[in-house]
Amino acid sequence: MSRPKGSKNKVREPLVESFSYTTEQRIDLLADLIVEKIIEDRRNGRRLLEIAGANSVT
Repeated sequence: MSRPKGSKNKVREPLVESFSYTTEQRIDLLADLIVEKIIEDRRNGRRLLEIAGANSVT
């Protein structure tokens, strides 16, 4: 099925407003996510070294 005439190069409005983080904010966000994951895994009985594969050194 063909595309309607003139629809190829239309500029589209963004679906969500864009925003940007500074480098420091990005690092803080990433660090917070890592800490939350470690805490969650500890609650579930998993250790960080097991998750990272430290026991399978080749």
